Amino acid sequence: MKSIVTKLIAILMLPSMLLLASCDDDNPVNPEPNPPEEIPAVYEDLPGELISQDETWSNDTTLTGPRFVLPGVTLTVEEGVEVSFTYHNQNNDEVGTIITLPGDATNFDEPRASGRLVAVGTADNPIIFTAEQKEVASWGGIILAGEASNNVPGGLGEIEGLDQAVQYGADIGGGESFNDQDDSGRLSYVRIEYSGYSIADGSELQALTLYSVGSETQLDHISIYQSVDDGVELFGGTVDIKYLVIKGAQDDTFDYDQGWTGRGQFWVGVQTEGTRSNSGFENDGCDDQADCDGGNGPTAPQIYNATIYGNDVANGEDIRGLRLREGIEGEYKNIIIANFGKEIIAPIVVDEDGTEANIGSSLTFGGNISYNNANDGSSLSYYSDLGLQNMDPQFVDAAGFNFALESDSPALTSGVAPPVDDFFDQVEYSGAFGTEDWTQEGSWVRWSD
Repeated sequence: MKSIVTKLIAILMLPSMLLLASCDDDNPVNPEPNPPEEIPAVYEDLPGELISQDETWSNDTTLTGPRFVLPGVTLTVEEGVEVSFTYHNQNNDEVGTIITLPGDATNFDEPRASGRLVAVGTADNPIIFTAEQKEVASWGGIILAGEASNNVPGGLGEIEGLDQAVQYGADIGGGESFNDQDDSGRLSYVRIEYSGYSIADGSELQALTLYSVGSETQLDHISIYQSVDDGVELFGGTVDIKYLVIKGAQDDTFDYDQGWTGRGQFWVGVQTEGTRSNSGFENDGCDDQADCDGGNGPTAPQIYNATIYGNDVANGEDIRGLRLREGIEGEYKNIIIANFGKEIIAPIVVDEDGTEANIGSSLTFGGNISYNNANDGSSLSYYSDLGLQNMDPQFVDAAGFNFALESDSPALTSGVAPPVDDFFDQVEYSGAFGTEDWTQEGSWVRWSD
């Protein structure tokens, strides 16, 4: 356990202020039974509202600006609640975000674990995080930050998309240790809509960003709709994600790097026509090879059963179904890449930066399908190692966002067996679905306005 902010706020770039929430009259925050503990000085100047004691939001509410969940504190959002954020008017201070902070062993009376966001809905009664004006980029998104492993030199990284220096990970150069069992809460049957914001090129907020989030965090049945940047981005960590649906991310759909070593199964990514959507997956192994060689290791996830559906338009971008680079390792299996019909470099591209040397050893493929793509990738020198088959998976109704497989689909038996463990479901098919469309169960997934 480490102190998040022995270095955290010393160089704040914004004026010190707390933004008041503009909430509905039925403000759902529970009354505090005791006076709040004194907030350490390192947190006092964070430019947003600090959640310093456990809170439960029980009713719909509209908020302005960021909410920081301090170490040792749990923010609970109850089933069926809709949390809306007001438009920020391009004012960085007023960009709506929920940010959980990593553990702190120094600044409180006792060591504290990471702050937690617990939002558990149901298929019929999901929890919705959205924008008041229902337009993309109207608020920031959800950020969970923890203390699990990453391959950032020294072990400490800095959260993107914020003006203030908020760190994640652990100062392993200073003798601290990563906590791979870090718990940043639970999201289940949650919808995140109209998110994303950029304070500068290369420093963006997306719908869901996970920084060194650990394996005790539970993420499942998450629907992301209309994000101006990536759908989900992971910076290191060991967290697993299951049943993930992303529609309309305007950059990459699934983006991760800095040594993420978690597992993923049943992921769906659908790009939106008319946007600048880039790759389905954009995944990096290690920015600093020397640091990877020092023991933290490259990004190395296990990804099984995903469906990536392109927007079938030519938009002048470098488009790939999967782009893998910077020495990435791991498993990419049972993935369907379809409908990049107008423009695509290849369904799967392993960059010639040394990463291609990992193919067949630390980077493996199998049970993957390419369909209706402008380039099937067969000209690649390593094509035979990608586990790609060119065939029609026979979706039930792709135009209606039903990517289940017809009863006679060859994809029903084209998959390879996932690892046998406590996470993966044992299925034989390629893609995120068998013959049943689990996104149609209840109202937790949003496909259109």
